[in-house]
Amino acid sequence: MLIFHDIVKQTSAPWAGQKSLPEGVNWIDAASPTPDEAAFLREALKFEPPSLAHMSEIESSSRLYRSRDALVVTLPLPSPNPLGNSPLALAVTPYALVTTRFEPMKVCDPQQVAVGGADRALPGPYGALLAVVESIIDHLADQLEAVTASLVGYSHTVFGDKATPRRQSLQTGLLKRTIQEIGRERALTSQIEETLLAMDRTIGFIEQEAGSQLSPEASARLDRAARDVASLSSHENRLGDKIQFLLDASLGLIGVEQNDIFKVLTLVSVIGIPPTLIASMYGMNFKNIPEYDWAWGYQYGLALIAVSIALPLLWFKWRRWF
Repeated sequence: MLIFHDIVKQTSAPWAGQKSLPEGVNWIDAASPTPDEAAFLREALKFEPPSLAHMSEIESSSRLYRSRDALVVTLPLPSPNPLGNSPLALAVTPYALVTTRFEPMKVCDPQQVAVGGADRALPGPYGALLAVVESIIDHLADQLEAVTASLVGYSHTVFGDKATPRRQSLQTGLLKRTIQEIGRERALTSQIEETLLAMDRTIGFIEQEAGSQLSPEASARLDRAARDVASLSSHENRLGDKIQFLLDASLGLIGVEQNDIFKVLTLVSVIGIPPTLIASMYGMNFKNIPEYDWAWGYQYGLALIAVSIALPLLWFKWRRWF
């Protein structure tokens, strides 16, 4: 599907089979282009839209290159799929910017791109490129802000009020679920990190290849975008450190809970040894055991068992082992 956009006038219209580029259009959004749509781009812009397989390649030469008169860059954008990113190709032709994608992307929404307003929009393909690049940076910033807010909640879960003994098992289960949620946040920040790295290379490539074609205002906005990318990269690194800290703390707390369980089992086993020994001793069927003839022998055995239980408990309490 092809959508024609005029960044300055903030108008959009789908491709209706025309053979030439409509007047005023400086951005064409190609979402999963069909063979007919690809043929129109070749005829009208002298540009061949890249395939999904080509956009998914990771070599720098496949992500930043020239195709005839077009500058082509491919950005791996964060995807709901935790296994990988969604590639977006940006091609700056002499006539218009062409974005090629194969998934729905918020950064290509005209309303998202026009957040800055028409008064800041620049004409021409580089004006459209700046608008899309700034839209991508804003979207990445929003995602990092959402991750930051989520980590505040996870920090409260991990370092909140200590659970009562009756809720320790529930607390352990909550920590396990928190680890899974934090892991998903780390997968997202890893995708954002890859996108920011690609954005930094993209801005440098554009400044190097199209420096003379950029107006002073476009160059200034491109430099500001580079500074924003650097700032977001630093923020993402701090979030990565915090996520790793929360993961380590969650695992540590689960380990402490498990150690407490083993400690209780150890204490129970130690306390159970003396009464078991006494009961085993008096369970022997020998006729010369004098306690068998005592009038209070049974009560004596029970008392001896109780004392053998109480003494270890008092000892452990005095040593503050529980």
